Amino acid sequence: MRRIPLALRLVPALLGLLVLALVPAAWAAETLVLSCSICTQVVATGKGLPANETVRLTLVDVQTGQQVGSTHLITTDAEGGFVLKIPVDLSLHPSLESTVWKMDGQVLVVAAHNRINAPCKDGKMAPMEHMGSMGEMGGHTLAFTGSHAPQLLGIGIGLLAVGALLLGGARRLRAVR
Repeated sequence: MRRIPLALRLVPALLGLLVLALVPAAWAAETLVLSCSICTQVVATGKGLPANETVRLTLVDVQTGQQVGSTHLITTDAEGGFVLKIPVDLSLHPSLESTVWKMDGQVLVVAAHNRINAPCKDGKMAPMEHMGSMGEMGGHTLAFTGSHAPQLLGIGIGLLAVGALLLGGARRLRAVR
C-alpha cells in the first residue's frame, strides 16, 4: 500500500481554512465615520456594530483632550448601524475624535474628524479652491474601517497550500526518476 505524503494530507485542511478565511465573516468590521457639511454639527455614522444593542458615543477635542458635550447613548439597528447628528461648534473644536463603546466599557471603534481642509465661513464649510466643492467630494471624513486580517490570513494559507503542492509534486518527480 502506498503511503500518502504529509504535505498532501495537509492540503485539504489548508484549503478548508482558506475557504473559511475568504468567506465574508459573520461579523462585519466596525466602521465609524464623522462628517460635516455645516460648522455647527457633526454627523456620526456607525456600521457593523452589535445589532440592537445600546452603545455609548463620546466626542473629544483632539487639541485639548477634553470631552465635547455629553456621552450619547445610541441603540443600533438590526444591522448594527446608526446615524446621529451631534451639535458641536467646529470653529471651537476643529479636530475631533469619537469613540463608540459597549456598555461594559469595551472600545468598539474610533474615528477622527478635522475641518482644517474646509474652514467655516458663514456657518457652512467653505470649499477650498484647489479641492473642489463639498458636494463633489462628499464631505471630509476620516474613518477607521477595521482590519483585513481574514483576507490576509486566507492569502497566507493559500500560499502555504500552493507550496505544499509544489513540494509534493517535486518529491513525486524525484521518486519517479
